[in-house]
Order: sequence, then C-alpha cells, then structure tokens
Amino acid sequence: MQRSPIKTAGLCLLFVIIVINAYLLTGSESSTQKTWLILNETVLCSAFLLLTATLIRKQPVSQFENLYINHPIPMWIYEKDSLRFLFVNEAACKKYGYTRQEFLALTIKDIRENEELDALMENVRDRCNGAEYRGIWKHRRKDGQNFFVEIYAHSAFYQGREARFIMAKDVDEQVRAAKEAHQLGIRYELLAQATNDALYDRNLITNEVLWKHGLESMFQHPTQPDTDLFIWWKSNIHPADGPAVMASLDTCLQNRSSSWSQQYRFRCSDGTFKYVVDRAFIIYENDRPTRMIGIVQDIDQYVKQAVRLEKQNKTLREIAWINSHEIRRPVVSILSITNLFDKSNQDVHLNSRLMEWLHQSTRQLDEIIHKIEHKVKSIE
Repeated sequence: MQRSPIKTAGLCLLFVIIVINAYLLTGSESSTQKTWLILNETVLCSAFLLLTATLIRKQPVSQFENLYINHPIPMWIYEKDSLRFLFVNEAACKKYGYTRQEFLALTIKDIRENEELDALMENVRDRCNGAEYRGIWKHRRKDGQNFFVEIYAHSAFYQGREARFIMAKDVDEQVRAAKEAHQLGIRYELLAQATNDALYDRNLITNEVLWKHGLESMFQHPTQPDTDLFIWWKSNIHPADGPAVMASLDTCLQNRSSSWSQQYRFRCSDGTFKYVVDRAFIIYENDRPTRMIGIVQDIDQYVKQAVRLEKQNKTLREIAWINSHEIRRPVVSILSITNLFDKSNQDVHLNSRLMEWLHQSTRQLDEIIHKIEHKVKSIE
C-alpha cells in the first residue's frame, strides 16, 4: 500500500501548525512563552524538512515495477506523438542488443526496416487510437538481423504523457515455419495441377483421407462429402490384389519404413479395372506413423502394352521355331523327291508315286505357311 498520500497530508497539516505557531510567536509578549514557541517552531520546522526529504527522495521500485522490468518477454512504453521510447525492460535490451540508455535515445522506427516504415506509420495513425491491438511485424536488432514478433499493444499514460504499452513476443520460428509450409503447399498445388495422377494425404491416426486432383479424371468416381475415403479405397482394390496390398502396407509400417510402393488394379466407375502404381511417403512422430502422403499413377496403358509385347514376343518365338523345325521337314522331303525322279521317264510308275509324295509334301508346306500367316495376323 502506498504511503505517499498520507505523508503529503501530514506534511500539509504540519505546515499549518508551523504557520499557527509562528503567528502565536509574533503575538507573544512573555519571554517564557516566546522561548517555548521558538523551541516548538524549531522542532516543527525540523520535522517538516525531514518529512519533505522523505517525499522527494527516490521512491523504491514496487513489486509490480519489478515484475515489469524482469519479465522474460520484451516490453516497452513509447510516446504516442514522438514515437520515442520512454521505458524498456531487461528482456527488450537483451533481445534487441541495445542498452537501456541507447534504447531511450531511439524511436520505434529505429527497430524497423526502411521498407516497413510506411506500413508502420499507417498502423500508428489507424490503430493507436486507444484501442488494443495485436499483430505480427518484422523487427530489427542492433546488429541488423531481422526477426518476426507478435505485438500486443494498448494505450497508457506514462509520466504524464500519452503513450502506448507494447509487449513483443518472438514468433520468428513459427512464422518462418508457416511460410515454408505455405510454399510447400503452393508447390503441392502446382504439382497437382501439372499431373493427371491422383494425390492423397492420409491421417494414419484417424484414417481420414484427403484426395486431391486426378481422382475423378482417372477413375470417374464422384465422391460424396460423407464418404469414408479410406474404406472406399480399400473396397475398390481388385479382390485378388487387396490382401497383398494391405499386407505390404502393414509390413512397411511395422518396419518403420519411410517409403511404400505397390502395384495393383483399381476399379473404375464403369466396373472395369485399371492397373495403378501407388507410391507414398510416411511421416513418423515419436516412432509412431502419423501421416502418409502419396500419389496414385495410372499405368494401365503401359501394363497392357507390356502384355501385348510379351504376347507378340511369344508368337514371334513360335514363328521362329516353325521356320526352323516344321518348314524344314516338307522342304527336305520335296528336295529328296525331286532327286528321285526318272528324268528319262522310263519308270512311269515310280514317277507317279513320286508326284503323289511331292503333292503331299507341298500340301504340308502350304499348311505350315498358312499357320505362320495366322500367327503373324494375331500380333498385328
């Protein structure tokens, strides 16, 4: 409790008593009474001077002022008109690198970058009207290093001047992290627009899934707002592929692997299946999987093309085998038969038999050629 008002009242009362005593002293004629009044006046004046000295003496710092000075968050008071610092606490001196004397010679413009001064002055004009204010600003230390702070401000009177009380909380790390996350989000959106692939973000704790661009264009699946997208995804995996896909994912999570990839067939809205490859990055917190960000790529065309190429290669191998084995047999027979002909035509019976054999071999060769033609058409 402050005692200054009591001392001031006592001082005033004492002054009145001194005046009355002096008045009595001037009107006194008795030497004894005058001596007593002089002594009394001396004591009263001494008491008056002593009490006055205690009042004008520097008052001790109160508990609340100590709390302000030693508070761990930087705080200061500046004059509203001149913007000059009137008082700063220890945390502000430590954070900004100025001594208290240096601070009191500065204005709030001296802890800002030049390009932010216009915005600062606009804020002073519009916001410093007695209302409370909260906002994020970039400040500058004495060494020129910049950092972000969250300002809490309200109007106050200090030493008879209209002022603003400021508390500046360091949020540099949070702001820079938010900016980085914002840039990542922009890149993520650009990536989603630049590809027809389906991107997803799955919360591994709640199993909530957010599908991004590409889902409807790939599979023509219109999703409803109340759809459980994780169950929907599982139910549309081909029944023959589902167990292997889930087992692979469970193994990946148990082994604390950061990446997962699996190829499977996924159902389209018309009931057909497409081959896709699913690749994902898994985030762990305290050794616990919490988030899975992935991309589903349509590889149906490539898989089917690979199947066609494999089928064509198999057919070509069969044709090569026919050329090297089946065609050779009738050709060898024809060559052998032609060597047996009686060119003098004296043995008509032999030539007749040879012609019959030659016809049979020719038919075999024709059948083989038709067989090759059929296989060639099958790969076109």
